[in-house]
Amino acid sequence: MMAGARLIAPEGFYCLEKGKIYHFLHSNGGTNRVRLVNFCDDGRKIRSHLITLTRFEFEEALEAGFILEDGPADKIPPWLAPVDGLSVAQRETLRISTTESYDQKVNRRFAAISELVLRLGEILASDNPDDIVNAHAKTLKPVQNTSRLRLWFYTYIVFGRNKWTLMPPLHRIGGWDRDDPSYVRRLGRPSPKGKYWGFRADAEMKEKIIEGYVEFRAPNKTANDIYNEIVTKKFGCNAVKRNGKIEFIHPDNEPFPTRSQIRTQIERRFSPRQRSVAVRGAHKTRANTGSQGSFADRLLNVNQCVEFDGYYISEKLSGISEGSAVDSFCVVRGVCGLSGLVVGIGFAEGKETMDAYKMCLLSMAANKVKFAELFGLTIGPDEWPSEGLSRGIVFDRGPGANFDVESAINWLGIFETTPVFSGQSKATVEASHPRDKKSLDQPTYVHSRLNFVQMAKREILQVLMDNRGSDASGRLDDELVFAGVMPTPLAIFNYWDQRGRNSADSMQFHTAIREFLAVRPATIRNDAVYFYGRKYRSAELVATGVFDRVAKDGVITTTAYTLTMCVRHIWIEVNGRLYELDFIRSQRTLDGTVDISLRDLQLYDQMRRKGNAAFYDEIPAVQEFFKKRFKQETGEDWHGGARKTGRPAKNASAQRDEADYDRFIGRAK
Repeated sequence: MMAGARLIAPEGFYCLEKGKIYHFLHSNGGTNRVRLVNFCDDGRKIRSHLITLTRFEFEEALEAGFILEDGPADKIPPWLAPVDGLSVAQRETLRISTTESYDQKVNRRFAAISELVLRLGEILASDNPDDIVNAHAKTLKPVQNTSRLRLWFYTYIVFGRNKWTLMPPLHRIGGWDRDDPSYVRRLGRPSPKGKYWGFRADAEMKEKIIEGYVEFRAPNKTANDIYNEIVTKKFGCNAVKRNGKIEFIHPDNEPFPTRSQIRTQIERRFSPRQRSVAVRGAHKTRANTGSQGSFADRLLNVNQCVEFDGYYISEKLSGISEGSAVDSFCVVRGVCGLSGLVVGIGFAEGKETMDAYKMCLLSMAANKVKFAELFGLTIGPDEWPSEGLSRGIVFDRGPGANFDVESAINWLGIFETTPVFSGQSKATVEASHPRDKKSLDQPTYVHSRLNFVQMAKREILQVLMDNRGSDASGRLDDELVFAGVMPTPLAIFNYWDQRGRNSADSMQFHTAIREFLAVRPATIRNDAVYFYGRKYRSAELVATGVFDRVAKDGVITTTAYTLTMCVRHIWIEVNGRLYELDFIRSQRTLDGTVDISLRDLQLYDQMRRKGNAAFYDEIPAVQEFFKKRFKQETGEDWHGGARKTGRPAKNASAQRDEADYDRFIGRAK
């Protein structure tokens, strides 16, 4: 059961009202407390209500059927459902007043709860979390309404820790822009240089601080070095000597942060381990932590940490055109550190690339039934139950070095790459890779009859096989043994998930498409969307009227999101919404050509263009060849004759010729 799961008690249990839906918030195995929160929306005001159960009571109620799970976890608050799927950029274009953007609104609310997010463990482990949140609301400047701040805090935690869930429901009140008082003086305790000295750390300044820290941090730099580079290179300040003191000033008197403001923002955004790695290096940090034992020993929940790694299929695949032996591809898998369940899979043609890791993240975030359908596979929801992104991920050093962590800051918590000279940093995922049997005989190779897409389908089923058939007996705790849990990754994952011990955060499917899939050029014509010569369409896209807006023989250039390993479906964005398009099949379409990889589709398109180019070059020669052949047969030119002015004569000779023609063809007058 993942965070944000909807729970309902049909018979009532303790203080749960009959038929009322609650959202699962938190389960802590150490304090034996389970937190549930309910959101009440009466159309005028939205309120949050928190209750606490002991872990024993909660699990006993689950096993007895007093508490039931009512559908999958919600990914957005119910009051934002009417605008689900509409991008923020599109909503910004529809506004009249832009005094404060939606991003600024959300950042303002997140800034109010950012300290509470950092103290989440402490808050949920306390006897009364509401008291801590209320006390924090009263300490803010300006003082926040306690009910409103609790709503923001619980909403952000329950619905995937996505800052856009803090979006105000302005679509319900006409879209007018609500102004907020602006504070120019620095907040917090007075500075030794004066009560009103300095500048307030607003959202823009905080973002610059974080960007500068990510850009300039290095193990060979001190905290002063990082501070100096942030102030001078990000904010444009200069160090000058004035009144006998050397201090930073801005030439244009623009705002810039103090050292304490920078330190505070870095401590709020990054964990102690991340800061230690930044200034000491990964090896020294690991040496100082002194962690020993299994990687799973330090984990409490499934999806708390997921390791990613790739392996290469040893078999040679069959080419799409000639069927010859071609090199296979790389498979990237993500494995849960606690259960050993494979929670994601991605593919890359050729070497191990970042696109394969992003596809693996997409499969990790998506519903697995939907993900398998993209490759033409049908699986059951119980065969691969994991759904949601882990906030702690470990990438291989090669592709991970190119990962843009700044763009993933909305969902990413801890990002780690394997250090140099550390072969066991991803032991969990490396031990789960399929392996070929080795021999000392003469080298051989296997020429498989499968193409790229068929092999990808096989690897997805390989995941289901490993999750159901791998030996995970070393991961069984005493509690699992007494409960009779089978020693497989799937059984272990289901046991902890059913007890709410799942740290995965939800992500909407259209958001995952935009976040993780590769972008390729496409064109919209008056009958379909053309992607490398193939036609795609959907009923939802037709309903938008986009094809009606395309003039005859007109073309709209756009981009499409696509899976690199299977182009059965593509996605395009129209008016801020994402539409899934299906490949248009005709009666002549062969079954074997429906599921092909992006590289094969590009090859088809290249061959089609080459054939068209050759045909266009041949047209003049074909015309001239048959014109010469006509002259050889008749002795006359193709357009032989003379052009005369006026109309043909109707004299006696013309009438005799016409009568001869009628007798020749047997036409009676």
